[in-house]
Amino acid sequence: MPRIGNIQVRSFADALAAIKGSGLPVTRLQMRYDSSTTISSMTVDLASEDFEALASDDLALYQKVPNQSEGTVSGAIAGRIKRTDPEFNDLVSNINTKIIFKDEEGTGADRMMSGRLKTGLDALAESVSSQWAGVKLRVTEAWDEDNEHSGESLHYEGRAADITTYPVDGAKLGRLGRLAVEAGLDWVYFEDSAHIHVSVTK
Repeated sequence: MPRIGNIQVRSFADALAAIKGSGLPVTRLQMRYDSSTTISSMTVDLASEDFEALASDDLALYQKVPNQSEGTVSGAIAGRIKRTDPEFNDLVSNINTKIIFKDEEGTGADRMMSGRLKTGLDALAESVSSQWAGVKLRVTEAWDEDNEHSGESLHYEGRAADITTYPVDGAKLGRLGRLAVEAGLDWVYFEDSAHIHVSVTK
């Protein structure tokens, strides 16, 4: 099985950091013990980028495309947009019927987003429907007016969205992330096992 060079680590924390930083699947994790309870070292084997499992180029958990910070790629927010702000008029409501909006707030906030984000999500919705019969893109969060994210989140400017497929299927997230990259979303992050996070520049 092809793999890149082994990474020698001395703790579970180091192993997790190595795995997360690589963005590649693990093919083997080997532990050596000094005694029955003390780990002396660990070896993490990571699949190479041409490994068969990555032939489809799906994103791996915690992978970022491009592999830079969101602020570097999409840019920092200027401020939180409220409904009473002039900037709110620059947001658009996405009424694309090929997208399911969670809208747990019941206010339509998840439909509100920048024009650039709408363009990317609309393109992604087309890709999703082509990739999987009977499946739609699902947006669980876009513009945030309820202060549910960290202080500098691009959700507050309507430039970020959290997405899944509908019906929800965690096994599809890696492919969804790659489709998001191909759809032109500026920054795509396989943030956790429940969703993909995407954002765009202004």
